[in-house]
Amino acid sequence: MIARRISPPIDRRITVCPAPQAPAKHSVAALVEFRDAWGERVQIFDPQQLAELPGDLGALLVDAFREHYSDLAITTRYVAWMALRRFARFAAQDGLIGSATDLDSSAVGRYVLWLRAADGSGRKPAASRGTSATAFDVLRPLLHWCQRNRPGALPADLDIPYNPFPTRRSDQEPRRRLSSDQLKTILRACYEEIDEVWDRFQYGQEIIRLPDLPPQARHGQGLARWIWRISRVEGGVMPDHTALERHGIKVDTLRAHWGGYRVVSQHFHITIDSLVPFFLAIAIQTAANPDPLRMIKRDCLVPHPLDEHRVIVDWCKPKTGRHLKKAQRRSFDRRRRYAAPNLIEMVLALTEPLVAEAPPGQRDRLFLTRSPFKDGARRTRRGRTEVIDHSTLRKAVDRFIARANGRIDTWNATQPDNPRSLIERFTPVLFRGSVATEHYRASAGDVLAAQAILNHASPVTTETYIRSAEATRLQRQTIARLQDLMIAWISGSGGNMAEQTSDQQRATVLFGHDCLAPFITAPDGSARVCPRFGGCLTCPGLVIPIDADHLARILLAIDCLDQAKRRLDPRRWEMLYAPSYRILTGDILRDFPDAMHAEARALAATMPPLSELE
Repeated sequence: MIARRISPPIDRRITVCPAPQAPAKHSVAALVEFRDAWGERVQIFDPQQLAELPGDLGALLVDAFREHYSDLAITTRYVAWMALRRFARFAAQDGLIGSATDLDSSAVGRYVLWLRAADGSGRKPAASRGTSATAFDVLRPLLHWCQRNRPGALPADLDIPYNPFPTRRSDQEPRRRLSSDQLKTILRACYEEIDEVWDRFQYGQEIIRLPDLPPQARHGQGLARWIWRISRVEGGVMPDHTALERHGIKVDTLRAHWGGYRVVSQHFHITIDSLVPFFLAIAIQTAANPDPLRMIKRDCLVPHPLDEHRVIVDWCKPKTGRHLKKAQRRSFDRRRRYAAPNLIEMVLALTEPLVAEAPPGQRDRLFLTRSPFKDGARRTRRGRTEVIDHSTLRKAVDRFIARANGRIDTWNATQPDNPRSLIERFTPVLFRGSVATEHYRASAGDVLAAQAILNHASPVTTETYIRSAEATRLQRQTIARLQDLMIAWISGSGGNMAEQTSDQQRATVLFGHDCLAPFITAPDGSARVCPRFGGCLTCPGLVIPIDADHLARILLAIDCLDQAKRRLDPRRWEMLYAPSYRILTGDILRDFPDAMHAEARALAATMPPLSELE
């Protein structure tokens, strides 16, 4: 019996779909919205701000902006949008771009020249080179996105230059630096306010925990009764003005008797003004960039693996790569009252009442604040809890400077024999370079000391933070001193340098080699032990002759480290000895020819063994 096929045969032919054609007319959404992982709207951009662009080009760039910057940081999207608005101003002034097809290579070249002219704002091109380069750098990926995803929308021969704004280091003006005295003055003002804020918070928490209303004071209600009543309105969080008045608590009364709404709020949780001294003190101590520090997480404290009295502050620093983040770590002795870990623990306690009100994506952040009003509205809407933003922080820093200078003026009026310096206007972005410069100066011109503080992968990056006339002078002095030492050591010449490298000035360091300069001259003129003494493999003045005798010593040192690696705790090995081991095996050993190893190994067998590291 033959069975018949009931279903039709399967069509297995390969069908080639035609390439998608760019739509004749792009539609622009009313608003460009970006949301977080929880669906909360975090940023809004209005395409009408690009109305100076031709309709099809504006819609094209808005689509590219929406897709390309969807997973990037809020600040990055804001900078990119400002660059688009700047390009729209160019298009309006240029008058030669009537549609997307007019955006050819010559139009891009005209835009570069327009940026170099500083947008006709009267600024010097050198002063605006960084801003112009940024404006072009954020436009370039949008044009590339259009070429990939909207073929045919832009001219096929469009050439986009990679770096039309090359810069030379000699052209870059060093950023303003805060001196050591200025940093100490800021820290002193921070610690004064921190004490006030912490005392208010502890007092407020004691009152909130009371089961019953505190007794009435002799002269009126008393602050304790007000705090207790307010804490029962919203469960220990400072209510907004409307909620207070709805429960019979007049905001004018708080202003007349207890310093106002903002001061009373400090008894319940952190406020914008009370957050600033903590932020500034932690920023100076960690030498952190303000924006990564602003987004630091609540679990940033890590126990030190070796010292029970030290705590590591760990935070992430976003890099220019799309998804690359580099860990930043600094350890502090928590026995110091105002050490960064102690300040962070205070902020954790001060912000704990606000965590539940923060958006889900920000509940793990440290620097949370709660504004009394939302979006600048009148006293009819509830405040918003979120990580403090740039503009709010900048204005709060200005208020901090005014408060600190007010206290200094009062001090100088009552203590004319012991005056204090006023705080000059500053921004937190100055701290990182200023702290690095102070460490560089204290180490007598050792860029590696500043590199360790800033946690840079390359000293070339660190050099941009410490560039100044004084840094150049220290570099030249260091180079001249090391050259004199090397010449005196190699030639055995007499004179002052021979006296300085005599046996009285020499010292034997790790693995038995000699240090010709165990002492350095501090900025105050005193002599002290070189900070690299004992860790001479990282010394910029290290000189190792290429011969069998020195190779034998290096092989002995590597063997000694190998034995210690098998014996020591892995964490202790990695922290104390692994850097030296990597320098010996990865940098120094490769400079010796292979033919010399047999002779050096034979010499090493006749040398006395090195002592155990631990």
